[in-house]
Amino acid sequence: MSYTVSRLADVLADSVSWISVSTAARGPDWVSCEELIAEQQTGGDPTLAWRSAAAADYARDYAIEPPVQVAAMFTLMWYVQVPSLVAGVTAAVTGVSPEVSPAALAFKRHPTAHYPAEVALLSDKVVPLELAAAQLKEHATTFLDGYEPGVKLGSLQRLGAVDDEVRAAIRLPEEAPYAEDAAAAFGVSLEDKLRTSCCYFYVLPGVTACSTCPRFR
Repeated sequence: MSYTVSRLADVLADSVSWISVSTAARGPDWVSCEELIAEQQTGGDPTLAWRSAAAADYARDYAIEPPVQVAAMFTLMWYVQVPSLVAGVTAAVTGVSPEVSPAALAFKRHPTAHYPAEVALLSDKVVPLELAAAQLKEHATTFLDGYEPGVKLGSLQRLGAVDDEVRAAIRLPEEAPYAEDAAAAFGVSLEDKLRTSCCYFYVLPGVTACSTCPRFR
């Protein structure tokens, strides 16, 4: 079957209940992945407001000054989730993907929960699994190389988050005939039960580590 980006947008929206998908980024509050990374590369901190909003919510909800690494890690995971969801879900269902280079994606954050709730696919090109995997790796690595959230996050945390997000994306669709092919292309194992990276949410008062936390290894 031949797929268009518009059809792949429908596949993504049908598979991910918490996200809406379009093929254009119109109106305010859209974040261009290309512009965000470019700002990082010139010494800026374009995710500061994002991290600060999440940290303010944790401070209000848990009545403490939350450790910096919590918002830092959630923001990292939310960002890499964008290309990971686009590539992982569509690849698992169809065997192909929209482009996931920074120039090809934009997103809009949820106004109160802060995660990316809307995604725009800005390229009309459909690419094979291997190219999607290469684009995802380059996109994520470029973002992570410039991500300086004010706290040390090791390479296992940074790169592991990408594997965790794409693995989760491949598992999302109810029918995913290309899941194994996608996992092989993206270099992840669908047999892994625990995450590689940790969100650090367990450090907040009264929070229990999730069942897939790598601390349980």
